[in-house]
Amino acid sequence: MSSTRIERDGAFSFHVEGEMTFATAKALLQQSADFFIKPQSLEVDLSRVTAADSAGLALLLEWKSMAIRLGGQIEVKAIPDAMMSIAHLCRIESLLLSDEAAS
Repeated sequence: MSSTRIERDGAFSFHVEGEMTFATAKALLQQSADFFIKPQSLEVDLSRVTAADSAGLALLLEWKSMAIRLGGQIEVKAIPDAMMSIAHLCRIESLLLSDEAAS
């Protein structure tokens, strides 16, 4: 397993560095908890993700769900191709796209 972590980029933005896989999803969920404590719009950049699988996709969907439950939203930038391929196969890619991109 690589050194995977979440880094804060600003008050309402963060990026993931490393893998979003079965091996790292639980730790990433725990690391991200502080971002989901109050209603707000968040931005997450996945351009530094080096590997992704269905657990990474599930984590991303959980982040979206957490943001919605709090009355906020989350915009995702640079979704890895592997995640988009899995989402496409499951016919849920529209769940990953921002409102602007889905139009």
